[in-house]
Amino acid sequence: MPDTSLCVVAGEPSGDLHGARLITTIKQRHPDWRIWGVGSAQMAAAGCELWQDARDWGLSGIVDVVLSLPRVLRRLSRLTDAIVERKPTGVVLIDYPGFNLRLAKRIHARGARVLYYIVPQLWAWGPRRIKVFQDCIDRAIVAFGFEQEYFRTHHVTADWVGHPLTDVVAASAPREIVRQRLRVGADEPLVALLPGARHAEFRSHWDLFRTAAQLIAASVPRARIALGLAPTIADRNTVGDFEDGIIVSSDVYDLIAAADLVITKPGTATVECALLNTPMISVYRTGSLNYAIARRLVRIDQMAMPNILLKRTVVPEFLQNDATPEGIAASARQLLNDKAARSRQLAALSEVRDALGSQGAVARAAGIVDEWIGELRGSLG
Repeated sequence: MPDTSLCVVAGEPSGDLHGARLITTIKQRHPDWRIWGVGSAQMAAAGCELWQDARDWGLSGIVDVVLSLPRVLRRLSRLTDAIVERKPTGVVLIDYPGFNLRLAKRIHARGARVLYYIVPQLWAWGPRRIKVFQDCIDRAIVAFGFEQEYFRTHHVTADWVGHPLTDVVAASAPREIVRQRLRVGADEPLVALLPGARHAEFRSHWDLFRTAAQLIAASVPRARIALGLAPTIADRNTVGDFEDGIIVSSDVYDLIAAADLVITKPGTATVECALLNTPMISVYRTGSLNYAIARRLVRIDQMAMPNILLKRTVVPEFLQNDATPEGIAASARQLLNDKAARSRQLAALSEVRDALGSQGAVARAAGIVDEWIGELRGSLG
């Protein structure tokens, strides 16, 4: 029987994190498996042979996708050819739907077997993409319980393992110690800014976040402002100079845990804030054409995951034209000063944590991959 080979494809920083943890767990069980694919530094450190470093693969917005389409199609063709040539036992796709769903169709047509881990939010985009799962993907591993029911309703085999971030999101030290490291006093309200992990989304949000923060600092006594930089931003000279007094940190989990309030774009960061029990405001702004197209395609009214999970507004959201510095600052002042409003959000975040499932999600996901590969190898005789 041929040796086991697994191709893993992740095109964004969050996918690189999830892929790395999955690969680490699989390697502990099967050190002889050859794992290769598309990812970045964390997957490489976990033992993945990088066919291509995905450091610059992230795209932001529909217009960016369209403008980058020739480059994306070249990558698709090259990776499809590599998978056909190397004939891995199975291919694991991680999030990154604009690329990975196209890849699934191509490699399925060429005989590859495919599992999807951290599935795209098809329930937000309507039914157009579900056919790819029905026709081209053997199995899906989902992070949210309601996703399992969604896929099963559409006749797709899906396993809910819980959210993998429950295994990793934690501060390195107690909140008081982290604040001391940041030189923030116990009586100084700390507001953390998380404009995004991709360069395009950072650029879209940074001026808005900075202006809102200036209004907060001017109106909330002793308020301190901090900027959290993902590794994809922190290791590049793309954010320019910062005004005196702002705290800049790449220890994002520590920063969230130490903060009294986080202003963040929607997405993974809202889950991280919930896990670290820190109140938040969600802000999203993109190009007008991107937004106009997205509003015609997206079938949900809210973007912050706590609001989606609980089916009610627990995190204030400021989207596109409503995302003004004045509105964001007013909401921030309420969450910093109004104990009742703050307590309501903290109580809701406890519900969110319950909905994310228990720790051990990555081990459960690795077990499903193990089972799936066993089935594939059995079918090969």
